[in-house]
This record gives sequence, C-alpha cells and structure tokens, in this order.
Amino acid sequence: MKSRLIIVALGFLVVLPGVAVSQTPWVTRASAALEQPPLPLHAFASASHADEVIARIFALQPAMPLGPVDVLKGYEGGMTLIAQRLSADLSSISQANRTNQITRDEAEYLIQERYQVAMMQHEVLSALHDSLQHDLAEAAKRPVGVRQSDSAVVVNPTSTGQVGAQ
Repeated sequence: MKSRLIIVALGFLVVLPGVAVSQTPWVTRASAALEQPPLPLHAFASASHADEVIARIFALQPAMPLGPVDVLKGYEGGMTLIAQRLSADLSSISQANRTNQITRDEAEYLIQERYQVAMMQHEVLSALHDSLQHDLAEAAKRPVGVRQSDSAVVVNPTSTGQVGAQ
C-alpha cells in the first residue's frame, strides 16, 4: 500500500511540472495578442540626434530610497506637522468661540479632543523615532569587521596528530 502511494506521489511530481509549464491554448494566445495595449511613445522618441537623447537620459534623476537617517528626519517632520496642525486647530476653535459660532463648553470639548489626538500621534512618532535611533546606535556599536560566515573551517590533522597549516 505504501509503495503504491509513493509511486502515485512520484507520478504527480513528474507530471505536474510539465502541466504547469505547458503552452496555453491557441485561442488564449490569439486573444491575448489582440488585447495587448499599444506601446507608449517614448519620451526620447522626438529627439533627432543621439547627443540630445543621451543628454536627456543623464538629466533624469532616479528616486533614491530613503535611509534610516531620512526616516528619522521624516519622523521629526511629522512631529512638527502635528504640532502645527494642533496650533491651527486650536486657533480656529478659539476664533469660533470668540465669534459665538460655538459655546465655551463646545470649544473646551473640541480643544481637549484635538489635544488628545495630537498627543497620541506625537507619542507614536516619538516611539518610532526613539526605536530607530536606538537601533542605529546599536548598529554603530557593533564592530564592522566581525561578521558571521556561512563557510566552514576544515582542519586536516597530520600523521603525527598535530594540526597542519595550509
């Protein structure tokens, strides 16, 4: 019984990859060829000289991924924006209270709510900032030259039992 299951499993292992990579039916390929969108005109197609094309290529600045320091600055910028938004909200609530658009109780309630939301947002960004800053400090403390390796060291003993240098 076990040998029969092993043979069936091996059969599936042999047959399924062939089925997975087999060609698609002709109808599917023909409809896919008809539905392909036209190629977009290239931005450099209008240039008549090769020098102009090369100059345009070098003029493009690729987007660089953010590093940890940039993320730290982003957190700091976010905290600043939260403070600025809170200040603007508080001034608009105060202005609405002065012009009698809202009562004093409503103004106090809105101010308390906006303050609590801003504090929660600030605390989250502050925690993320502190965590990343701690990780960067820990990474700076680790020695650069010491790294773990996947290679193994093999020592061949000589006939006298001493380790031979190779």
